[in-house]
Amino acid sequence: MWLKFGVAPSGELASIDEVVRGKTNLACLYCGGSLTAKKGSVKEHHFAHTGETCKPVSQRIKTKAFPSLPLYDNFNVRFV
Repeated sequence: MWLKFGVAPSGELASIDEVVRGKTNLACLYCGGSLTAKKGSVKEHHFAHTGETCKPVSQRIKTKAFPSLPLYDNFNVRFV
């Protein structure tokens, strides 16, 4: 699953289609970490964490447009 949205400093959601490639001023919906727009010609356009991937959920930020996004650690996925 690719991360398609980031949170602007104003608290509004921004789509990957609305930004140019490279480092952005957007934050991760899950952890608040900074995001880089990955817009190449091979993979689907998406955001990636600029630094460390998803910090602990206790640092999660809330948005005006999407306040009830499920937490990534609540899916109970098991790898065998």
